[in-house]
Amino acid sequence: MARAETPTWLPLDRFAQIIGVNPLHFNQLTSQYLPAGSHCGDVWFQKSWILPDQAGREDVAEAINLAEQRLAAVMGYYLLPDWIEDERIKTVRPARPELFARASMNLRGQLKSVDTRWDYVISGGQRKKDPIEVDVGITKVGGEVLDLDLDLYFETVRFNVNVAAFPLINECEIKVYYPDTDPLVYLPAMDEWEIKPIKVTRVGNVVTIEFKRWQIVLPTPQEVINAGSIDGDVDASYLATVDVYRVWNDPQAMAELLWEVDQEPTGCALCAGAGCPSCAFNSQDGCFHVRDERRGLIAYTPATWDAANNRYNRAAYTVCRDPDQLRVWYYAGYESSHPGIQCPRIQLDPFLEKIIAHYAAALVDRELCSCNNTERFVEYCREDLARTGREVAHQLSPSDLDNPFGTTRGAVDAWRKINTGDWIVHR
Repeated sequence: MARAETPTWLPLDRFAQIIGVNPLHFNQLTSQYLPAGSHCGDVWFQKSWILPDQAGREDVAEAINLAEQRLAAVMGYYLLPDWIEDERIKTVRPARPELFARASMNLRGQLKSVDTRWDYVISGGQRKKDPIEVDVGITKVGGEVLDLDLDLYFETVRFNVNVAAFPLINECEIKVYYPDTDPLVYLPAMDEWEIKPIKVTRVGNVVTIEFKRWQIVLPTPQEVINAGSIDGDVDASYLATVDVYRVWNDPQAMAELLWEVDQEPTGCALCAGAGCPSCAFNSQDGCFHVRDERRGLIAYTPATWDAANNRYNRAAYTVCRDPDQLRVWYYAGYESSHPGIQCPRIQLDPFLEKIIAHYAAALVDRELCSCNNTERFVEYCREDLARTGREVAHQLSPSDLDNPFGTTRGAVDAWRKINTGDWIVHR
């Protein structure tokens, strides 16, 4: 699997596919079954210092992450649903500074609302990860390794897991990770070691999982100081087991209401001489519902979690006025409506995938590889459209010239595309 320490919404293997890199070479593999006469035979490495004149997978991941964060900041939402942790939001207060808002309702008699930092809010809650089955065999004994396209390279891994113990599970909540038995994997189910993309199908309580074998290359040969190409034709180059987890949104803790402590005149008799809490907030658990998911408006109230009925029950305010601040945890991001997307909460829209890939290619500050087609593509994306000279002159509109992403072709292309349709929330 093409992996990196830097998290990305766009899988690295998908990036390689978009820019035209052979998936085996991108994952440091060679095979006798690759097409003869290929001019793209150089393998990629994990770190750039292994081959200093070529970018590594870590460099690509950093560029992709930078492109994703810049796009999200301008567009107003995560390009793929993800969790936001402990965001602080100030509640609405009266215009007169000496007044507090005592009422917890708006003018319509409904709960008050606040605006979250990120739009396309799906639900309040926190990320939770539960093991379904660990050390699942994925060799020809434990599962299947198939050559579906009959090219003699056995590229498809397929195996089953039972989810009877998880009656509420959605197949899109299932994720696969490298096992924690490898010495380079320090903690189980770290996001760095997620195998993606995968294909999941469910029949009853049996879930079938498929992915490509080049996604499960052993990490040790990729990390050693004298790393070289890895033989993709032998079983010893790949994992024998994987861990399967459920990653889902747990709504049990989504909001905390905060009030500043009212400061009284100091004195020895205060609080029976024991001292009073200061420089802290009074707090109360709460919940919220999404009033406008597109714009990120949520309506809050004090509440307690009812584990027996899997819901929140309203509670009375412990402080008799509207809270000063909220701490919120929520799940938010754009969900694609593309007909080819099976799980829009874990799969990027194809339109966004290409924007990210083209912009990221312009941000990588090293040569990607010696492949002619890739080199031409990257040079095309990196070209500075603001440059003028005797041999070149580009025509850019003021909007394109001043766009927040830069003036490379990949940056200008990203800016133009997100300004089509209704991709940007806050204009």
